[in-house]
Amino acid sequence: MNEISKLLLDYNGIIKENDKLYRTAARALGLSDSALWILYTLREAEGGITQKDIIDAIYLPPQTINSALKKLESEGYVELRSVSDKRKKHIDLTEKGKRLAAQTADRVLAIEMETMKSLTPQEQEMFLGLFRKYTDRLKNNLSILDEERTNIGQL
Repeated sequence: MNEISKLLLDYNGIIKENDKLYRTAARALGLSDSALWILYTLREAEGGITQKDIIDAIYLPPQTINSALKKLESEGYVELRSVSDKRKKHIDLTEKGKRLAAQTADRVLAIEMETMKSLTPQEQEMFLGLFRKYTDRLKNNLSILDEERTNIGQL
């Protein structure tokens, strides 16, 4: 195994471990992953946002978000209200949802903030800068796969 392969193995392990940490936190808080991320996103947005906004923020499939939102709505945690475009609905936390978010998403956010503050400002900047740079380059390079799929489909 060459050095780059070892680095990628380590990187992918860290990413998967990070995902597992959030899944474990969601379960410990009595939520599904998607419900935790929806509550988190609604708290960060500080106001009604659309389902598309949530999808764009947390990178989960639309059907997963839709199912989680329906469950949160049926349990009285969120309210979906129509706006001018009938295809879009604004999503707001109900009072019950705000209490749930305070007990769950807010706690996760506070832990994240403490964790980030454990790094020096220079480490924070370096960490986020390099991670963003790598992610942007990976996105660009992986877009080739989609282009190839499109080209094959046109044959």
